[in-house]
Amino acid sequence: MFHFHSIRSRLTVTFLLIIFAVMLIISVFLYNRLESYYRHNLQDNLSRSGFLAADFVIGYLREPPGEIEITLSEMAENFSAQSRARVIFIDQNGIVIGDSVRIGALLGQYLDRAEVEAALQGQVGSSIQFSEKTNQHVMQVAVPVQEEGNPPLGAVFLSASLQDISNILTDVRRFLLGATILAAAVVGGGSVILARRFTEPIELLTTAARHMAEGKLGEQIKVSSRDEIGHLAEQFNVMSARLNYYTGSLKNFVTNVSHELRTPLTSLSLLIKSLKEYQMEPEQQQEFYEDLDREVERLIALVNDLLELTKLEETGVQHEPVALDQLIGDIVKQVSPRFARQGVQLISELPAEPVEISGSPLQLRQVLHNLLDNALKYTPSGGWVRVSAWLEADGVGVSIEDTGCGIPQEDQPYIFERFYRVDRARSREMGGTGLGLAIVKETVTAHGGKVWVESEEGKGSTFYLLFPRLVKEGIIKDY
Repeated sequence: MFHFHSIRSRLTVTFLLIIFAVMLIISVFLYNRLESYYRHNLQDNLSRSGFLAADFVIGYLREPPGEIEITLSEMAENFSAQSRARVIFIDQNGIVIGDSVRIGALLGQYLDRAEVEAALQGQVGSSIQFSEKTNQHVMQVAVPVQEEGNPPLGAVFLSASLQDISNILTDVRRFLLGATILAAAVVGGGSVILARRFTEPIELLTTAARHMAEGKLGEQIKVSSRDEIGHLAEQFNVMSARLNYYTGSLKNFVTNVSHELRTPLTSLSLLIKSLKEYQMEPEQQQEFYEDLDREVERLIALVNDLLELTKLEETGVQHEPVALDQLIGDIVKQVSPRFARQGVQLISELPAEPVEISGSPLQLRQVLHNLLDNALKYTPSGGWVRVSAWLEADGVGVSIEDTGCGIPQEDQPYIFERFYRVDRARSREMGGTGLGLAIVKETVTAHGGKVWVESEEGKGSTFYLLFPRLVKEGIIKDY
């Protein structure tokens, strides 16, 4: 069915209108050029025939008129047969003295024609008139009969029908009309095929978008072209895949958040009910209060981490120069007492020269605290944790190495995902929210850097951070 509001139908109609317009312009131009050519050609032929006749008749015009009338009419008939035109000889007074037509001849009559007047003044006169007698257009040409340097002795008047030219032009019109119809048919068929090929990807995009609106995410479109539509389809596929991924991530995130919130809330509910319903000794009540306090702190930590992630996603990084070596030194001094209390040695290895990067001091401090907290949680007493920083050709590297329990190989690709825990029971027991490494990943990425881990189970882990280096001209590169 033809729907004019569709792109396909509008393209087809547009192509047809263009071909009709082009063919119309070509037809009008060609028709006018041919008409002008044939008329000028006829005028030139009549003029040449007229001058040829004038050369013959000039001698006769010197004789008395009574003696030459029949002779001039016969001569006019001869020239009429050669030129296929009516030929009339006129004296210097405008009187017809010879006519190639015997029936209806104008012999002895005054021929009142503008062309004749021009010829009697020594010029060539011509015009196109409509003959009511023959119901045809005729071309009339008059040339002077004169010797060089003398006034005209008379004129030769020629009149030829334009019917032959009209017949030729009629055939031309028919040919152009047929060519236009043929071109329209070819272009129409081609435009339908072209429009179908052009709009098919758009229809696929429309269908896929409708499916996405219905909740069928992740749909992919087959890309077969490399034009703008193909690029649009590629970007749609990327968008669809990302939307599917982020929607899945959001569902998992909501599920995980619900689960993570439910655990401390359930614990709080049970503890409060126990305190309300049972009589307890003061020492037992104190234990319950401490449990309540731990669950509340755990809930606050979870909410704070969620807010931190949301803040990172919404505001990004407020960049300023950061002396990373000084920042690491300050943090090491700050957390050293905690490490000492747990019997874990904290070592720092910093370069002698200043190390500067561009970023947020508060967010970078949070990253280092999270990694050091993780290292402390999983490193037993008697072990050590080492913080190192170094300069590279185009960046700044930081590592946090520990002698803890390590991370299983199969878990390493997922540890930076939200709420992912290698050992869920142990992580909750130690107060973890499952968001610390996710915050590290988001923050480092927002700073144009990258983070990864190398670990061997039972021997420890090393977390590596790589940031763009701040130089006078600006940041060298992002990772």
